[in-house]
Amino acid sequence: MKHGNKLIALLVLILFCMMSFLPSAAWATNQPVDVDKLTDEEIAEKIDAQRENLIDTGINPLLTIQNIEAPDKVAVGQEFEIQVTVKNMGTGPAMNTKFKFTEDKERKALSNFSVVGGDGDTYDTMVTEIKGGETKIFSIALKVNENTRELPAGSKYRINCTLECSNWNSIDNYTTATSFELEVSYALSEPNFVVENVTFNPAVTEGVTETTATIHLKNISDAKANNVVTTLSGTEIGSTGSKNISVRDLTNTKQLYTVNGQQKVAVEYQLSLNKDRKNNEMLFTITYNGQERPQEVLLNMPLPLNESVNGREPKVIIKQYKVNPTKVLAGNNVTLSLYIENTNSLPVNNVSIQLDVPTETSSAGGSVSGGTVFSPVNSSNTFYLDRIEGKEVAVKNINMYVDPNASAKTYIVPVNISYEGTDGTKYTAGDNVNIPVGQESKVDIISTNVQSSGNVGEPLSIAMEFVNIGKVNLTNFKVSLDGDIPGKGENVYYIGNFNVGDTDEYSAMIYPENEGILAGNIRISYIDGDNQEVIIDEPFSSEIGPAIDYSAMMEPVMPMPEPEPTFAEKLKSNLLTIIIGIVAIAEGAILFKSKRKEKAEEELIDG
Repeated sequence: MKHGNKLIALLVLILFCMMSFLPSAAWATNQPVDVDKLTDEEIAEKIDAQRENLIDTGINPLLTIQNIEAPDKVAVGQEFEIQVTVKNMGTGPAMNTKFKFTEDKERKALSNFSVVGGDGDTYDTMVTEIKGGETKIFSIALKVNENTRELPAGSKYRINCTLECSNWNSIDNYTTATSFELEVSYALSEPNFVVENVTFNPAVTEGVTETTATIHLKNISDAKANNVVTTLSGTEIGSTGSKNISVRDLTNTKQLYTVNGQQKVAVEYQLSLNKDRKNNEMLFTITYNGQERPQEVLLNMPLPLNESVNGREPKVIIKQYKVNPTKVLAGNNVTLSLYIENTNSLPVNNVSIQLDVPTETSSAGGSVSGGTVFSPVNSSNTFYLDRIEGKEVAVKNINMYVDPNASAKTYIVPVNISYEGTDGTKYTAGDNVNIPVGQESKVDIISTNVQSSGNVGEPLSIAMEFVNIGKVNLTNFKVSLDGDIPGKGENVYYIGNFNVGDTDEYSAMIYPENEGILAGNIRISYIDGDNQEVIIDEPFSSEIGPAIDYSAMMEPVMPMPEPEPTFAEKLKSNLLTIIIGIVAIAEGAILFKSKRKEKAEEELIDG
C-alpha cells in the first residue's frame, strides 16, 4: 500500500510538470475553478462571459478575424481599402494590436502590394486594448505597386493577413491569421479624361463677343474618379497680360464631384472673346483625388478669328500619330508617322519639326553613362516640309533606332513645330507623342541532364539548369514535366518571380512504369514583360528496360570448410593432456623402480 501511495504521488508530480509547460492561455482555460473562493463580482463576470459565448482564457486574449471585406478587382498603381472585423473571444484584453501582411501560400514578403501609411508590410492599429467580448472594425489602406503584373485569366493574388497582440502584462504574444484574394488588372487603370467636343451658345459669328461654352468630357477608363474639379483659363496675348479668352463666371473652377468609368459629363463656362486675340487656345485642367499631377488639355476652341490685312492666322497641330510596329522592342527600329494638319484655310511655309528625343542615364561599376533612347536613322532630329496647304494634312515618317539598353516603359517625346504664314510671320506649336518601349524576355537553358536508360520501377533522374538573360523580370515562373510521364504532378517547381540575371535549376525523380521509350518535355512557363504567357519545351527521351529481378541474385552461400590444423596448432591445443601424460609416465617409472629395489633387498636378506 505504501508503494501504491508513492506511485500515485509520482504520477501527480509528473502531471503537474507537464501542465507547467502548456501555454498560459491553455492553462487558464483548463484550470478548474473553485466557485466557493470567487467573489460575487467575479461570478457575475463569468456569467456575462458565458452569455457572450466567450471562452474563459483567464488574463489572456483570444482574437479572431471574423471577416475581411476587400474589392474583387483592383488596378495597378491603385490604392484600395479593406475592412477587417476582429473580435476578442477570450476573457482577457488584447493589447497593442498590429496587422502584418504577406503574399502567396509560402507567406513571402510583400512585393506586389504595400501598406499605405504603414511600415512596409505592417499596419499599427494604434488601439491599446480590445476587451474580452469586444468587436472592432479596422479600415486598412493598401496599394498595388506600379510593377505588379496582371495574372492570366482566372488567377488571383493571395494576401495573408496576420493579427498580432499581447496580453495585459505583455509577457506572451498571440497571433491569428486569414487570407483573401485580389484580381489585378490593367483595364482598371487610373481615370483618364478626353474632351469629345465643345459647343457654343450663341454661335460665334461676326460681332459676337460673349458666349457660353459647353465642354463635353468622357472618362475613358474603367476607374471611378472622385472629387473631380475642372479649371479653364485663356492664354496671354502680347505683353499687357490680357487674355485671348476670359471666363466671365465668378470662378473658372467647376466641381463635378464623382465621375464613373466610361461616364460622359458636361461643364459650362461663360466666355468673353477678346477681339484682338491671336488664337483660340485655352488651358483646360482636370484634377481628382489620388492624382499625382493634374491632367492638362490645351483646347483650340473652334471659334472664328478676325482676319488681318495679311489674311487669317494659321494654326498647325499634330492631328494624330502612329507607331509601327505597335510593339516596340529595345534594340529594334521603329517608324513614327506624324499627321500634321494646317487647320486654317491659308497655307503655311517652311515647316520645321523637331523631336526632343529622351535620354536615359545608367550607372554601372561606379561610372555613369547617358544615351539617347531614340536615334533617328540617317538623319538628325529635325525635319522639314516646304509647304502645307490650307485644311490639308501632311504625313511625315521618321525612322528611329531604339537603344537596346532602354528601360521598358512609355517614353514621352516632345514635338516642336515652327512655321511661317503667307505674310512671313513666324509661329510655333508643340505637342507630345508617347512611345511605349518593351524589353525582350529570354530564358537560356544552360544544361539538361536526363538518364539515357533505366528500368521499370527504378528511379530515373531529370535535371535542368537555366538563366534569365533577358532585360525584364519574369513572373509566374514555373518548371514542370509535360507528356505521358509517371509522377509528373509531384515534380512541379514554382519559382514565381525570376529576375534578370538569376540562375536556377530543376530536378525531378520519376519511376518508369512501362518498358520502351519514355519521351516527354521539360516545360518552362512564365509571364513576360508584355503580360503574355511564354512556354519553352525541352524534349527528352530515355530507353526503359524490364524490371530487375533481385531474387535471382540471392543464391545460398555454402559454408567454407574448416582448414586442417597444423602440427603446432594440434600440439598447442593438447599441451595439457601431453603434460599430464608425461607426469603419469614419470610417476609410474619411479614407482616401478622403487618396488624393484625393495624386491632386490628382500632377496638379499633371504639369501
